[in-house]
Amino acid sequence: MAPSKLETISFTTFSNIIDGQPRTSKTKYHGIDPTTKQPNWDVPVASPDDVEAAVAAANKAFADWKTTSWAYRTERIGRFKEALEAYEDEMIELLLKETGKPRQFGAQEVKSCAHFLDWHLGMKEPQGESYDFPDKSIVNKFVPLGVAAAICPWNFPLLLSLGKVLPAVQMGNAIIVKPSPFTPYTALKMVEIANTVFPPGLVQALGGDDKLGPALVDHPEIHKISFTGSIATGKRVMAAAAKTVKRVTLEMGGNDPAIVLPDADIAKAAPMVAMGAFFNTSQVCIASKRIYVHSSQYDAFLEALTNVAKSLKVGTPNEDGVMLGPIQNSMQYEKVKSFFRDAKSQGYKFALGSSDVPESQGFFINPTIIDNPPDDSMVVTEEPFGPIVPVQKYEDVEEVIRRANNSKAGLGATVFGKDPKMLQYVADRLEAGSVWVNSYPAAGPQAQFGGVKESGIGTEFGTMGVLAYANVKAITTFKDV
Repeated sequence: MAPSKLETISFTTFSNIIDGQPRTSKTKYHGIDPTTKQPNWDVPVASPDDVEAAVAAANKAFADWKTTSWAYRTERIGRFKEALEAYEDEMIELLLKETGKPRQFGAQEVKSCAHFLDWHLGMKEPQGESYDFPDKSIVNKFVPLGVAAAICPWNFPLLLSLGKVLPAVQMGNAIIVKPSPFTPYTALKMVEIANTVFPPGLVQALGGDDKLGPALVDHPEIHKISFTGSIATGKRVMAAAAKTVKRVTLEMGGNDPAIVLPDADIAKAAPMVAMGAFFNTSQVCIASKRIYVHSSQYDAFLEALTNVAKSLKVGTPNEDGVMLGPIQNSMQYEKVKSFFRDAKSQGYKFALGSSDVPESQGFFINPTIIDNPPDDSMVVTEEPFGPIVPVQKYEDVEEVIRRANNSKAGLGATVFGKDPKMLQYVADRLEAGSVWVNSYPAAGPQAQFGGVKESGIGTEFGTMGVLAYANVKAITTFKDV
């Protein structure tokens, strides 16, 4: 039997959700449809009073929720899954409107929510180690830490918001979701739907301006920040959280290398490298942003990669065969264009695309490949977060490992080849939180996800992602007392 819908859920009006109730405000903002540059619906800007009300409601809800069992919390997540799946079609349409993704990939993001929910439904409660000595016993327990604030990004606004809500509530915490002001819509609706199955105050949502994030990070009654966004902003979050010794999970930017080893099968590797580089119009933190190809394969691989990238149709969500949508917002669009200007001014060779980005109805940029720019070029050293990627030559494995690791970022990496021992050797030496071997990068709920160096601290997903919302308590009991 299909899940039933609630008539109270409207997909044309949007509110903050505080203590189980929709709340509006005098001040509004709105996202932009990136395919047309036209405004989407109004969303209320949370006031300081809204923040205080949400934090108070969250702490009240936490006081009860932390006493519930893992089994009960998991059962509630099961009901949440049913409620969310009832609105799958509406969520897809809403996601397309706020992100401009091609329909097949917007649908993929919404449907992936079920995989994350199923992972949590099947997860066993993590247990700490226990020891029994002649004179004492020691039990290490994982206990919920309190109220979390989730500061969410705009590239996967629904899935990455849900990916913070689930471990928080399953571990026994309350959470306040702050969606990106560029893409507030699906996250607000996800939280509204969550409130049909969770108690008031447990899962809340506050949309707002640039004052809201700092207000949440500074608040003494919020105990953890889970942040996904840029390195620069993440550093500010970490510094501010130190004032109240908040726990932080920071998933920040990457400048991920893709290494094509000399024995790689070009016909198989090129499409996967192209997917890794250009999926979601390259607006992926783990996108392949530096592609290294052995000199013996360079020309053939560059031709194959260019042919694949050339075939990727750019357009609006409902056009047939579209693989890439627009850049999501004007700020990022202008940033990506700066990489084109730099490449043109430096005289770099464009293997695909041109140095000029044509104006269009939306924020569209075609896939672009820079042919062997120097290591100190802007397109190599910085993260474009848009569809312009450098391909570079290398001569030996030790050299390419050194160059791949020569970055302050360390989020993900990919490596392609045939020799299992060499693939393992390279994967082990890459300074990254995740490495994919003979595959494009793809995060999921099973694998731990986090960065090293300036790409982040802590981890999301998997068992450790749940424990990121826990404190550990050691209880030592002496026997002969």
